[in-house]
Amino acid sequence: MRRFFLLATCFLMGFAVLGLELLGFRLYAPVFGYSIYVNGTLIGVILAALSLGYVLGGRLADRAPRPPVLYRLIVITGLLLVVFSFLYDELLDGFFLKFKQQMTGLVLVTILIYGPPMVLLGMVSPFIIRLVAREGRVGTAAGTIYALSTVGSILGSFLTPFVLVPGIGAHMTLIIMTAIVLVVGVVGLLGVRGRWVVAILALGLTPLSFPKEEKNVVLRIQSPYSDLQVERGEEGGPYRLAVNNWAWYSKGLGTKLRTESYYDYFLLGPKLVPVKEMAVLGVAAGTSIMQFQRIPEYQGIHIDAVEIDPWVIEIAKMKEYFGLEEGAKLDIHIQDARPFLRRTEKRYDLVEIDMFQGGPFVPFYVTSKEFFQLVSDRMSDNGVAITNVLALSDEKLLVSCIVATLEVVFPSVYVVRRSSNYLVFAFKKETSLAEVRRRLDAVRTPGLESLARETAAKLVTLDLYPGTHVFTDDKADVARITFNMVRRYANVKLRRRR
Repeated sequence: MRRFFLLATCFLMGFAVLGLELLGFRLYAPVFGYSIYVNGTLIGVILAALSLGYVLGGRLADRAPRPPVLYRLIVITGLLLVVFSFLYDELLDGFFLKFKQQMTGLVLVTILIYGPPMVLLGMVSPFIIRLVAREGRVGTAAGTIYALSTVGSILGSFLTPFVLVPGIGAHMTLIIMTAIVLVVGVVGLLGVRGRWVVAILALGLTPLSFPKEEKNVVLRIQSPYSDLQVERGEEGGPYRLAVNNWAWYSKGLGTKLRTESYYDYFLLGPKLVPVKEMAVLGVAAGTSIMQFQRIPEYQGIHIDAVEIDPWVIEIAKMKEYFGLEEGAKLDIHIQDARPFLRRTEKRYDLVEIDMFQGGPFVPFYVTSKEFFQLVSDRMSDNGVAITNVLALSDEKLLVSCIVATLEVVFPSVYVVRRSSNYLVFAFKKETSLAEVRRRLDAVRTPGLESLARETAAKLVTLDLYPGTHVFTDDKADVARITFNMVRRYANVKLRRRR
């Protein structure tokens, strides 16, 4: 029985290691974003901690080859995870704001959060090898232990992202991982009087680590891609949708046509070129689509709406919140935008690109020269693409790089600034700024006339910012640029509060 439990311990700790590692990508995302920097840091720190754990575990096993020693280590690991479950939000936010260099804060907080428990988990396998091995069968024991640990890790690598996080959420998944570690440690110590009492008490405290519900949040879902929240509008206003806690960036229309946000500018597309077919890349709550549906002269436009996250579409369709309805003139595609464009054979007169989710969440592969070339290839000869680009405060490097990248593909690219966003207009056919302004000045549609006049007056050719470069699939540092912009903006906000 003891041998069986040691092997089971190896399997379950392997599961916990990979589960916690993959969970880290999701826990870090609302603060540090999804990027190669986050991936590399988590993997690197965890591998370093495990390596140290292998060395220390082997030495400790030779000095004190007794099961209670092993299970005390596992209980300590569980207790660290309990602390982690209470503090990770504050630690991630604090290190994000404190350090100017992204890598510094990212590496230090990862060492603090993941270093100690992963060192302890790394000690498990060599310790169990020492306990299981018999004279002359060390190789067999080592092979068995590492095989079981790897199989557990394989299970964790599939179960965590495909079942646990989408099904019960990231925080509850953390509690499940913590419970597995603590239960294994407690069971292993049952024969040692009193050693497991603290662990049981800690396990009972973990539910208290659940984050408190935010005021006015009426729905929260952790989808396979994002943390989604629906908030009740202020003073009876329309509901709003947020992705990954960064901004309430998509809202319902209520009874109005205009949102007084950057969405309104997409409505100018059919005034710049004749539009019969339109693609919306990035649906969110369906705000822009419903705006188009409310303008009588746009009723003949067919829209292909493309959204990667099925839960975003489900929320957008909920009548009590947003009420997006699919119909003869609206087809919704649950796909990533780039693969959708590769597969479709349609040609679009207007392409709306709104995949900049706020914060450091811009997928690099929808900012590259190759992506914009694919957009152009799917446009009609007289088509126009309009994209939204985040620009907090006076930060211009991101929009400058986007514009420079678009200019490689499109002959005419113009921008208009709106609060914390730039709207970028890219024409497939060469079109002068004077001509674009003339078309905008000619708009007479009720609700759009003043917006068109304002846009005509503010529309310019962007002067490229120092350090501007073209994004490609091979090299696109959009995560670094966006991260630095958001961090500086957050620091300014924090200083003003103080």
